[in-house]
Amino acid sequence: MSILIAKYGLSFMIHKENQKKFFEYSLTFSNPVLLLNKIYEIIEERPVLEEHFDKIKLIHHNRLNTLIPLKFFEPDTVKDWLSHQIKIPSNASAAYDYIDNLKAYNVYVPFQNLEKPFSKQTDNLTIKHSASEFFYNIRQVKNKTTDLPIFEVFLNVFPGDFQIAVFKNDRLQAYNHFDYENVEEFLYFLFFMIETLEVKPYQTQLYVFGVDKVTELYKNMLLFIKNIRLVPKKNPGQIYNYF
Repeated sequence: MSILIAKYGLSFMIHKENQKKFFEYSLTFSNPVLLLNKIYEIIEERPVLEEHFDKIKLIHHNRLNTLIPLKFFEPDTVKDWLSHQIKIPSNASAAYDYIDNLKAYNVYVPFQNLEKPFSKQTDNLTIKHSASEFFYNIRQVKNKTTDLPIFEVFLNVFPGDFQIAVFKNDRLQAYNHFDYENVEEFLYFLFFMIETLEVKPYQTQLYVFGVDKVTELYKNMLLFIKNIRLVPKKNPGQIYNYF
């Protein structure tokens, strides 16, 4: 089972005996205490969540993260790195995931204590940040690509926010995370990144997670960039790419 925890909701994917179940809940709050109580309510409503699982993956999706190159990484200083990049609460704890294809650590602030409801349902509980999963999926795409373009832009699109990673000659140039309320804001932040890094559209392949061809986001991106690949092709309009 995989659980995606974001400010706008909770998404659950259960993969058992060659069957997949997906359900999600919208939220109007991000208070950790209220969020924990909501998870307990959901578990009580859905008995399937109380079953034993071989593996449970808990994915935190927020903007409270930064990348630290391996040569600069020291566990005792991760909060200092975070505080220089983003504003974090003084009592916040920090966690980190190693990203092998970048030779870097993704350091982030997790939602507190949300692993407690699931710790008894498995002996294998994994906690990660959505950006770490994003870069894992990028590696999977790259492994299947034989002829790499000069520029590669990857988008990870969610309801109301998206992550972006820009590569040049197979090396990461920039990573960022933006909130958006409409198509115009989405395009503004996308092209702000592209223009700042002097990405040439005709030398670029754009890969997009979480969008399908019927969405306005896709239709508007296509007006400016022709080389767009939607991944994964299966259920692209939902967040299945994490599971």
